Amino acid sequence: MTDSFETFIFPEGRIIIEQGEPAMEAFLIEAGRVKVTIEKDGKTVELAQLEVDQIFGETALFKGSDYGATVTAMEETTVIKITPDILDVKIRLCDPMIRALIKMMMERQRRSNDALAQYQS
Repeated sequence: MTDSFETFIFPEGRIIIEQGEPAMEAFLIEAGRVKVTIEKDGKTVELAQLEVDQIFGETALFKGSDYGATVTAMEETTVIKITPDILDVKIRLCDPMIRALIKMMMERQRRSNDALAQYQS
């Protein structure tokens, strides 16, 4: 596997991922800014603004879930697509200690997400 990844450029105002859609990939911001929002009780709530070298859509990396928020480009934004398969390859290439740490953190996040989803329903 090479280090050539798919990149996408989104114009200002474009929705990149939408809350409730099946989570298929995460994204690393290469240039630009995005805002992360959720719809709650008929209102849009801004959770965060993310910039270069930050990742969003990470629920896709846990496989089998939906996006928990909508992410919109605040200006022209370039992102690199991260699929679960790409992440798996990168993790396999890591130092064993780093690999174990990443896997442990991902499993804890997965369990936390599952517990939160049960609590909310």
